[in-house]
Amino acid sequence: MPIRTTVVGSWPIPFGQRLELKRYYAGELTDEQADGVLRTAARIAMDEQIACGLDQIMGGEVFAPDFLHHIPPRLDGLETLAPRITSQGQQGVGRYRVIGKVTAPRGTGHAKAWRRERAIEPRLDKASVPSPLTIGGGFVIDDERSESGHMNDLIEVVQDEIADMVANGLSEVQLDAPSEAVSLVSEARAADELLPLIREPLAPASGVTRTIHFCLGDIARKPSIEVQNLRALIPFIQQLDGVVERVHVECSYSGQWEEHGLLAELPDSMQIIAGIADVKSKPAPVTELREKIEQLVDIIPPERLLVSTSCGAGRVPHDEAIRLMRNLVKAAEMFS
Repeated sequence: MPIRTTVVGSWPIPFGQRLELKRYYAGELTDEQADGVLRTAARIAMDEQIACGLDQIMGGEVFAPDFLHHIPPRLDGLETLAPRITSQGQQGVGRYRVIGKVTAPRGTGHAKAWRRERAIEPRLDKASVPSPLTIGGGFVIDDERSESGHMNDLIEVVQDEIADMVANGLSEVQLDAPSEAVSLVSEARAADELLPLIREPLAPASGVTRTIHFCLGDIARKPSIEVQNLRALIPFIQQLDGVVERVHVECSYSGQWEEHGLLAELPDSMQIIAGIADVKSKPAPVTELREKIEQLVDIIPPERLLVSTSCGAGRVPHDEAIRLMRNLVKAAEMFS
């Protein structure tokens, strides 16, 4: 059985659309005013993925070039303490004070993007949205407020996005959960605390494929934590049996790959997307990727295995992203 290939979400911004997109990112254009350039950019991003030979494409997240950092400015109930400064990487993450109920009257942009991109590419069947904990990572709360308050608000925000996408033909939804992965690896939060923050946002996705993506963050192509392993994630993923049908795990760091055998301990009900194509380094050659796939099929039945990039390719130089995807596809095709 051939090994299927997929992507995490983001794709490099098409060069010819950058000037107009920068106006949109800066807030100079509304969603409606930018509709044309967003359609063109998404069409290019998807065409490039199709040309690479991927079995499953995504919309490219051209509306969100910096993962989730466009979301807080779209939300009500927040006061900006420090805006996001992209050029400063990890040090330039935005900070926001919760001053009331957190709502998204304009949405987070993900459901709007799904409707726009699905209309121009029938092959598109999957979209993603960040988890509530990940969206709220830069939020500051006053002493009299509790985290659970705005977490419940953010759960509703994510539920609304997912419900909108499902109602408009979505077949697979991916919850991007780097904050949960970092919390588990760093032992900052217990699995029991995190489980509702995954289960509840996905509630509107009943009847479609539910996927979760775990990585250790990727700001300026750098991780959010120095400790990198899989063993901290496995017990939590086992608890997601019945909550998700697919789990995407970053397998690009040496500490993670050394423990890839632990993936055999995941429930048979789950398909596994192994992020073996590292987006934080130069494109791996076909031979290296093929060897990793060979080791994966020794422990995971081919019908349950997909291979992918470790994280979104949106921060990868354009030519490198294309080469990385082509190499991954070539490596997977050798198992046909």
